[in-house]
Amino acid sequence: MESLKSTNSQYNFNLNKYLLAAGFIGPIIFFLTIYLLFPLMYSGYNPVNQYISELGAPGSPVKTLTNVLGFSLLGVLTMIFSIGVFRSKELNKLGKFSALFISITGLLMYLVGIFYCDVGCNNYSMIGEIHEMVSTSGQVQVLAVGYILFAFSVYNHKKLKFLTPLILFLGVITLILAYYTAFYQGYIPYPGILQRSAIGLPYIIMAIIAFSMYRLEG
Repeated sequence: MESLKSTNSQYNFNLNKYLLAAGFIGPIIFFLTIYLLFPLMYSGYNPVNQYISELGAPGSPVKTLTNVLGFSLLGVLTMIFSIGVFRSKELNKLGKFSALFISITGLLMYLVGIFYCDVGCNNYSMIGEIHEMVSTSGQVQVLAVGYILFAFSVYNHKKLKFLTPLILFLGVITLILAYYTAFYQGYIPYPGILQRSAIGLPYIIMAIIAFSMYRLEG
């Protein structure tokens, strides 16, 4: 019986390590595909001036790849990561609560892959309007709450407290970028780069958090 308990304990410990790994595996896949590979497969696509969602819009030769292996896969892996955060023995209740917002962000990213934008991302259809709601601005706002909760939950943690100033600093930059991406009505040079920065930075933060927690699992 004692041997069985030991085996189960080891299984749970390893399981959580894999769950946390999803938090940096997801962004790595996302950056390699959405930021590098898929734009190269789309002749005439200009990542400097065009939005990421245009890769998954009607008429795109990489529409299915983008929506399935780009957006939705990242969403699923983000939700898996949130389970690892919730299960972690390194976090207090506030840290575990942050997992809820990370999970919601994952769900929103998953929905981005289902509700793709209209041609040129000038969203006028119901699907396009839903895409608008679940994309950049919605995700960043929800994830920002999760990151703030997480940052304050680890500020006294011996091995994770370095994340607090890092998350808060990068988080402020992310919110500024998200504002200009989603709400600013004036002229924006290089909108593709701006949007990639606004989306990419939160997932870089996630990858740093995930890898830091992953290392603590042994």
